[in-house]
Amino acid sequence: MKVDLNPFIESLRAPTGAPGGGAASAVSASLGCALYQMVAGVTLSLPRFTEGRDRLAEILDESTRLCDEFQTLSAKDTEAYLAVEAAMKMPRGTSEEKAARRSAMQEAFRGATVIPLEIVDTVVSALSLLPDLLKYGNPNAITDIAVGTLLLEAARKGASMNAEINLGSIKDQEFVKESGDKLSAAAATAESLLPALREAAKAAGVTF
Repeated sequence: MKVDLNPFIESLRAPTGAPGGGAASAVSASLGCALYQMVAGVTLSLPRFTEGRDRLAEILDESTRLCDEFQTLSAKDTEAYLAVEAAMKMPRGTSEEKAARRSAMQEAFRGATVIPLEIVDTVVSALSLLPDLLKYGNPNAITDIAVGTLLLEAARKGASMNAEINLGSIKDQEFVKESGDKLSAAAATAESLLPALREAAKAAGVTF
């Protein structure tokens, strides 16, 4: 399922728990990928850019796929949070009900962590397109590339925070550690891809 932006905004600003920051993070990433699509497409439409056209076509296809995937992840994040809310509302009048509620909450918190982790992982996949987009893309589109990257980074950081807050409620310490390691590795990979953009932006006279 994809996000229809106008209804999504209406839902986002409603006084409810979902959609929330995780879903918004995925939408931010979708917008970032859309800008990568635009830059690749604009460059390919100009015959004077002869170098790296095959790679630009690959970037266009991959950013298109990722843009759609992030919209699906936004909907999944909302569903995951609603599962947490449903588990929290389960009855707890007897010891059996309490045990069932605790089990359901653990499962729901795990699900609400897995989706942000998937968003983070998918953001890293999108950011991996950055070096070649900088290399072959129209240099006049540097600010579009930069804004797309900022939106992707906002998505990674937002989804990371949502994963971290849920990890605090999960008792499976192996899962907690593995998830924390994934977040740390994603942050390091993302940061390693940004210096080239900073240099390109600086050369163009803009601050990234």
